[in-house]
Amino acid sequence: MSLYICADDIGQDPAINDGCLELFYLGRLSQVSVLSLAPHVKSYQLPLLNARAKGLQIGLHFNLTLTFPNAVYVQPLTRLMYLSQLRLLDIKMIRNSFLQQINTFTESFGFLPDFIDGHQHVHQFPQIRDVFLECLLTTYPDVSSAWVRSTVLPSNHANLPNPFKCHLLNILGGNTFLKQLKQHSIPHNDGFLGVYDFMAGSISAYRFLMQRWLSVANDASLIMCHPASQKIDNDVIGSQRPIEFEYLKSDLFLEDLQLANVVIGK
Repeated sequence: MSLYICADDIGQDPAINDGCLELFYLGRLSQVSVLSLAPHVKSYQLPLLNARAKGLQIGLHFNLTLTFPNAVYVQPLTRLMYLSQLRLLDIKMIRNSFLQQINTFTESFGFLPDFIDGHQHVHQFPQIRDVFLECLLTTYPDVSSAWVRSTVLPSNHANLPNPFKCHLLNILGGNTFLKQLKQHSIPHNDGFLGVYDFMAGSISAYRFLMQRWLSVANDASLIMCHPASQKIDNDVIGSQRPIEFEYLKSDLFLEDLQLANVVIGK
């Protein structure tokens, strides 16, 4: 069985970039998702492009909640969720933000994103998902190349850790968004994993979560991760990132992949 491992938040900090590139060259990642407006993207253009030439897929991590210079629209996550459910978001500003981010990505790397997802999964919220799909369908000449992250769980998802958080993603829009992806024949993953409370305080604790995810994954499921080569200050999950990194680079991860009969594919 083949699945995708995607590391999010490229560009936010050099430790994230360095850790993810190291993991790719060790064969532990298939994708990285870039915050195109973040401060540490341009300085890593060449290393990322070199990695892509060797098979790394580089996508856009569409962001509406992290504040970066020149960002045209940013809201706290809770406010964004409430406004989207009430259908009170500023559609024009969301459209402008998406176009700004995808254009910045394309100018930085010289190609359209290999895939697109959303920071804190905002791309599937009501109103946002409609603008997202509208822009996607007009930006990509061939929609079959516009691979998009779905957050719907695999069919066999009993006894997953953090079940409330997992199902909340579907309630907030994941199920409807998956139907829209299928309606437009947009490629996507078959099952989404990697959701937890970012409180796995040791390698063994994070390993336990990964073993559970691997045990229920479908062929072509996606597991997201957030590694960094060292702790990052002023980041809400900055202490968790190096734990993920150390596990993913370890032989323990390789053992767990083998035991689950899983390979990391594109």
